[in-house]
Order: sequence, then C-alpha cells, then structure tokens
Amino acid sequence: MSEVTAMLAANGNGGALASERLLPLVYEELRRLAAARMMKELPGQTLQPTALVHEAWLRLIGKGECSWQNRAHFFGAAAQAMRRILVDRSRSRAAIKRRATEDAPGSDMLTNPTEDHILMIHESLKRLEQEDPEAARIVLLKFFSGLGSEEIARMNSCSVRSVERQWTMAKARLYQMIREEGFHRDLKAS
Repeated sequence: MSEVTAMLAANGNGGALASERLLPLVYEELRRLAAARMMKELPGQTLQPTALVHEAWLRLIGKGECSWQNRAHFFGAAAQAMRRILVDRSRSRAAIKRRATEDAPGSDMLTNPTEDHILMIHESLKRLEQEDPEAARIVLLKFFSGLGSEEIARMNSCSVRSVERQWTMAKARLYQMIREEGFHRDLKAS
C-alpha cells in the first residue's frame, strides 16, 4: 500500500492529523493537474494553479467529509472541486459582464460567448453525470485533471482500451448535449 493510500485510509478512519500529512504527499500532483487544467482556460485568467490547488484543498477538507476510498476517488474529488471553482468563477465573470452591459446606455444584453461555452460544458457534464456516472468520471479525470488514459486505467484497475472507449463515447455524448443546449439557447434568443 502506498503512503498516499495509507493516508487516505487513515483519513477515512477519522485520523485527525492525516489530512495535514496528506497535502504534502499529493500537492505536486494536484499542482500539476491544476496547471494542466489552467492551460485550457481562457487567456487573461487571474487564477494561478497554486491558488486553484489551495482553494480545491479547502473545499475538500472544509466539509470534514474526508473519507476517500482510494487514490482514484481522491483525485476524482479534487478534479470535481477544481471544476466547480472554475465554473463558479466563469459564472461570476459572466454576471459581472451582464450587469456592466445592462448598465451601459443603449447597450444590448451581451455576454461573452466563451463564458457561455464554459457554462454549457458544465451543464452538459452535469447531465452526463446523471446518465452515465462512470463516463462523466472519465471526463473529469481526463479533461479537468489532465490525466492520461494509462494513468486513469491504472487508478481504476481497468484496461486502457476501456478508458479510451468510454472517453470517446463521453465526448460524443457531451458534444451532442452542447449542440442541443446551444440550439435551445439560440431559440430563446430569437
């Protein structure tokens, strides 16, 4: 059993000091995942990978529900926390831009389409989580955490081919959902 797995087990069993000792063990990997995710963000992003890791860590530990089953479960929870942070920031920026355009004399209701796309992806991923939780988990680990298929397969004790198949199907389904969402938004706008 690796040191990280042992810490996760201790954390799940109520080890008070386990979370304090866990962060140094997973910090570099979390930072690498955050940096990979931040590279996919919009230019001009003010949030740095270090800040994303710290904020995600606070969300993970803050609720006091630190019972991760294994390494894959922990990094999946971390990816989910990072995703929520980025989506919350996108919503906040979009709201600020909407208010600014509403307050400008004679301006139309304009929103940044790239912010809308981030929110559409988030909404579509929420739908995918309801339809196929395992596929959504692969998307989280691959897209939001930046993990490769080999690493995901190792974490989930399955074949690389299985991960790739789920990834391909999940991408197709997400694309379909995003297109439907965009179509519905276009109808509402007209």
